[in-house]
Amino acid sequence: MLASMALEILLLLVLLIHSREHVRRSFPGRAPGSSTPESGAWPVCPRVALMVPLTGNSPEMETALDSLLGQAYPNYETVLVTRDLEDPATPLVRALLARHPHSRHIVSGPAEGCSQKNHNILAGVGALDDSVEILVFCDSTHQAQPDFLQELTHPLVTGAASLTSGFHRIIPGDARVPTLGQLQTVLTLHLLHGFDAIALPWGGATAMFRSTFHDYGIAGVLKKNVLDDFPLGLRLLRFGIRTNPVAAAILETPLAGQTLGGWDTWLTRQLLYAKYCMPGTWLAAALAVWVLAGPILLAVLAILGGMVGLVDPPLALVSLGFLLTLTAIGAWCRTLVPQRLPLGPWLLAFYANIFMACRCYIKTWRTDTIAWRGISYRVTWGGRVREIILNQ
Repeated sequence: MLASMALEILLLLVLLIHSREHVRRSFPGRAPGSSTPESGAWPVCPRVALMVPLTGNSPEMETALDSLLGQAYPNYETVLVTRDLEDPATPLVRALLARHPHSRHIVSGPAEGCSQKNHNILAGVGALDDSVEILVFCDSTHQAQPDFLQELTHPLVTGAASLTSGFHRIIPGDARVPTLGQLQTVLTLHLLHGFDAIALPWGGATAMFRSTFHDYGIAGVLKKNVLDDFPLGLRLLRFGIRTNPVAAAILETPLAGQTLGGWDTWLTRQLLYAKYCMPGTWLAAALAVWVLAGPILLAVLAILGGMVGLVDPPLALVSLGFLLTLTAIGAWCRTLVPQRLPLGPWLLAFYANIFMACRCYIKTWRTDTIAWRGISYRVTWGGRVREIILNQ
């Protein structure tokens, strides 16, 4: 029991101490040196294609797409891809095309054998002319700062990397526990993204050379898979090409009114991606579930037992000290978001985040179906799609 408490504290401290500066470099108003490179630092500005697969017409989509279409990078085009013209996103796309002449709309048709998102990406890539040298894949619901595209592609342009990944940050619109809990889940993943040795594309945006995409058969990976970023990152890792996480290439995701059910559904889907794309990591996560939740439960029981005389006072005091230390770490995590958030709801969300992760992980053992945007996918190992189910 004492060893598991010490291990949990140690792991959380290692995560925070190692990656806190990686997260802070994404804050608005970051210090010079981590901001967009001066124009003189760019040897060239190769042509970039920003691929945005999309569907639906959520309230935040227009703002997000406007931010992607208004990037400061001087030589890029945006390709917006929907399944068909009947998609609810089509009227919005047409309005955006009128305001942004460097963008275009591609209709991909229905997917067969992969997710609709991957099918849209492949259709967009197939429509490009020979002038495009860098491909950027980006989600349609995150808001980008004007220098986002420059930040994401700069390591490619300077030869420092062949594959880069940005990340996204939740911007809370309220202090509800589910909203702050999902924020902290994303923050945890952002901290993990700071470890170069284990970093993979995830979080809303990926950039790579077009030649890399073709030379290493990325199209063949995407056309069979439910996910785009993890599988292509794993594919390139087999050839020694690692993901370069770019701290300053941050996207922002406004979130308000989140419910426990919505948070549960979102996190379960993320863990299902890990289950099928990285089964070894998913299995090892069973130990992480125990290391996170087990010591907390045992500490609470020990404190209660000490109060009624069933547990020795020294053990009860050690358990209390453990929970106080863990709570202090949770409060420290609050310094890793740029907004000032109330401490009470933040700490409740800190503990809720731990137990929600455990709950959602357990749920992944009982399903082989991933639902997203009105479509369900039956998936097997490697993330391969076995069946596509259109939800009515």
